Amino acid sequence: MGINKKCPKCGSGKVQLSNERSKHGLLWLILFGIYYICWIFCKWMIGVIIFCYYDWWMYLVKKSQNKGHIWQSKKWFSGNKRIYYCHDCGHNFKA
Repeated sequence: MGINKKCPKCGSGKVQLSNERSKHGLLWLILFGIYYICWIFCKWMIGVIIFCYYDWWMYLVKKSQNKGHIWQSKKWFSGNKRIYYCHDCGHNFKA
């Protein structure tokens, strides 16, 4: 469960994090495969740029302040969607 995540519909704090991966079939791969591969390549390039220029710089700054750093490039490299599920009202939401 995330830190201080609340349901936007009912305001409940009883939410659960669910990681989902998108799955596609063979027909989707045949029709859109080359575009998907190009998108993944561009996404990884952006992630490497974020990793090299932002994350390492912020890591050094936070390290000098004796604080922790959350790596932003990790979001680019993982294929997981972060979806929360509310146990009180059953609402699904992204946060």
